[in-house]
Amino acid sequence: MAETIRDLREQAGLSTTEVARRLTEAGRPTHQTTMTRLESGNRAITVDDVAALAAVLGVRPAALLPGMPQDPDCACRLNGHSYDSREITGPGPRVCNDCQAIEEN
Repeated sequence: MAETIRDLREQAGLSTTEVARRLTEAGRPTHQTTMTRLESGNRAITVDDVAALAAVLGVRPAALLPGMPQDPDCACRLNGHSYDSREITGPGPRVCNDCQAIEEN
């Protein structure tokens, strides 16, 4: 999860200082060193941290979780057919990290 947080922060063009400032403004007091520790895996992360970070980074909380697709709008291909990942529900194909590898359950 630490690497995902760092990647999403960098994609958003934000520094650890800026993320910490935004978290503090949002009511979750955070110091820049806390962000550095989160991103290096040296600090445990709580559900509240995940929710707050997702809001600041402009992503869904699930995007911070390991094994979840980063792009909720990505299309997947299975047996030559395209599927919008938002329409895949219930048992069926398991969508892997980058929506390019799919296995049948």
